[in-house]
Amino acid sequence: MLRFLLLITASFIFPLGAQAAPSQETKENDFLDLVDGQGHVLVQGQGVDGVNAKARAQGLRFPALGYWSPEGHCFVKPAPGECNGVFKR
Repeated sequence: MLRFLLLITASFIFPLGAQAAPSQETKENDFLDLVDGQGHVLVQGQGVDGVNAKARAQGLRFPALGYWSPEGHCFVKPAPGECNGVFKR
């Protein structure tokens, strides 16, 4: 019974943890849906680190809901260009 309870608990916790800290870019259409969400804020910066720094300066909630760039290089270090992130206000 305890094993079953642990498995059920883990199935709820681990998927949320995977979404809580994005480590790869969101697909373009999914990202655009995030941008349109009520209370969501789009932040642009040089790579994911630049986006996060600007979001912190604006007092936005972490973690980000998603990151995206047309060139697909948000998580490349050093950042070769602009990246977009969506955060909650």
